[in-house]
Amino acid sequence: MKSRSPKEKTAKINKKEKKEFELRFYSGYRGGETPRAVVIGDKEFTIEEILWRKRVLDKKTGKKYEIFKCRMEGDIIKITIYESGEWSISFSDET
Repeated sequence: MKSRSPKEKTAKINKKEKKEFELRFYSGYRGGETPRAVVIGDKEFTIEEILWRKRVLDKKTGKKYEIFKCRMEGDIIKITIYESGEWSISFSDET
């Protein structure tokens, strides 16, 4: 899995620490996977709300990916899930 090291914003989630990131999903009856939690090291952060999601087709490469903008522990995060199964996470300055 792939993850990005985001900028530090709060002490609640120390975003500069280099730890293993894991993404946990819920698979619904429609077949789509929805992120439900991010695990950083040994701490699990619940995704409180999915603000929006978007499926994208890169016209140059033909690759598909899905973007989720979520609220997690009071912070806004963006999760990008690639067709290959890899994913990236970035933290927004929005609150």
